[in-house]
Amino acid sequence: MKLPVCCLLAIALSSVMCAVLDQRILKLTEVMKELNLLNRGVQHNGLRLSTPTSDVEECCALKALSCFRENLQLLPAANKRHQHKLTKSLKSQMIVNSVNTCSQEETQNATCPRCDSFPKRDSREFVRELESLLQKTYSRLVERED
Repeated sequence: MKLPVCCLLAIALSSVMCAVLDQRILKLTEVMKELNLLNRGVQHNGLRLSTPTSDVEECCALKALSCFRENLQLLPAANKRHQHKLTKSLKSQMIVNSVNTCSQEETQNATCPRCDSFPKRDSREFVRELESLLQKTYSRLVERED
């Protein structure tokens, strides 16, 4: 009697975990589309922003995301609505949890650079690096789902 109940419970939990992963993947896809829309409306005029690079330490990914969020507001976007929506999406718990792969202790012990210490790059490169962080997160989630 206990074995069938345990099996059903395992199947149910597995289904829930897959659903959560699917939601995260969908949200990341949505955020990448928002970034693409925003990028089309940005007047790339040589503005230089602190830009976390794709080689940022894994446990510093949340700090990098936070830096992108802060600097996103500085982009000269034609459509402020897209800019606001993307900033809000990057703050969502689902995105934050997707980007973060480290335990709280690992994150606290990591030596992460401050936002203003990242290299200043032009707005095009800034958008590319943000896209790279999101793409890396997306790929990791898709691999985990398989």
